[in-house]
Amino acid sequence: MVRDAMHTVALARMISAVILCWVGLLAACRDTMAARPHCGQYPLPWQPTDEAQAAAQAELAVLSPGANMTWNAATGTLMSISRLAIPLPGCVDGQDVTAQVFRVFEAHPAVFQLDLTEWQIPEPFDCKYMTGDTTLNMGRRYLAGRPVAKDVFAYSLTRISGTAYLTAVTGTYLPVIDAAMGDTMASCNRLTAHMARATARHTPLAATVLSQCRNTGTVTYVPKANDVFSLSPTEAWTWQEDTGQVLLTGQRTLRVTVNPANYTPELMSSDARCPVLVGNGDRFTIGFDIFFDVHTIAIIGVKPGLDCIVC
Repeated sequence: MVRDAMHTVALARMISAVILCWVGLLAACRDTMAARPHCGQYPLPWQPTDEAQAAAQAELAVLSPGANMTWNAATGTLMSISRLAIPLPGCVDGQDVTAQVFRVFEAHPAVFQLDLTEWQIPEPFDCKYMTGDTTLNMGRRYLAGRPVAKDVFAYSLTRISGTAYLTAVTGTYLPVIDAAMGDTMASCNRLTAHMARATARHTPLAATVLSQCRNTGTVTYVPKANDVFSLSPTEAWTWQEDTGQVLLTGQRTLRVTVNPANYTPELMSSDARCPVLVGNGDRFTIGFDIFFDVHTIAIIGVKPGLDCIVC
């Protein structure tokens, strides 16, 4: 009977522990759900973890003890690491420099916090051509599965006594963010082609009138119904630093190609006119790119000229 009672008490304690565990997990889930940004907070706030800097510093101390790291508290990522001394013995003739460096990045995620599938990989660069100080850089393509147009990362190398070394890195970027945040970002995209076109049809678009690259005034153009309107298929995200966090915003581009029937002498002489890089060189277009916030539907910028910079 005593043994049965002891078994009963033990079983009760186990059940209580399981219940407490589940309660703790549910509370954690509730905290996570409460902390997850939503479109009502737009621009979307995102905060790094409290442990990221300590984890990066600890791993860097082992990886390259003499290195100096500058940290960005808003993004939760490094800003720069100088005085790195990481040998790349595999960087020999016929091997790609970037591939050798990426092995270091992948082996030390706490320091670099890069998912390299999200980044635009630099063109192959044979190690045999790296004879002195070299710096390569790359831009990020995706953040949490959504297109991004902000993040950049660069790495510097040198060769000492025949051995290649990774000597420094710099970056302006966010760490890897989970897909749930990407889903939220996508759900905040309210802009439709109809909305963008309707707004553009009532917006004066300004261009600079030029004479031999000298500014002679400004012309404004309000798009007409017979112009061609094309909205970018996906949004591109960017972010701004705030205290202890970043604020994410998305934008899409509406391209307005002016119908030749609507050309004026002022438009023909403005920076909205761009050459078409096919044929004999006498063809051109006149148009504007209008940048919309995907959630507020506000116009955040206008660029005259399609795929060119005049003067």
